[in-house]
Amino acid sequence: MKRGAIFALASSLLVALLFAYIFRIPIPMGGYIGPFGIVSTYGISVVDVLISVLVAWLFYGMFGGFIILPLLGAVTGECVGRIYAASENKNKMILLWSFLISAIPVFILSILDHIIGPW
Repeated sequence: MKRGAIFALASSLLVALLFAYIFRIPIPMGGYIGPFGIVSTYGISVVDVLISVLVAWLFYGMFGGFIILPLLGAVTGECVGRIYAASENKNKMILLWSFLISAIPVFILSILDHIIGPW
């Protein structure tokens, strides 16, 4: 349970960075960054992308992400831990599913303007 919560929170930064390079992610007061965003990640340096994604991760985390991600990760860790209780790779499965669960909020942020309109 604890592993799932911690890993979901930590891996969400990696997922946000991946989304910045393969899809798009909203940067507070900066628009969408990514190949399908306003600013392409391939036109700016890696350090600038990393800083922008870190700012977005902290910003959206303070507005509820740091509560939602550990909760989803804990529930995922508990459920997956029970399903794979007798398996040798129980911890690996908890990490895998927590990583996948952390991608859901990042994806929702990436398409939020299509759901609620431009913001």
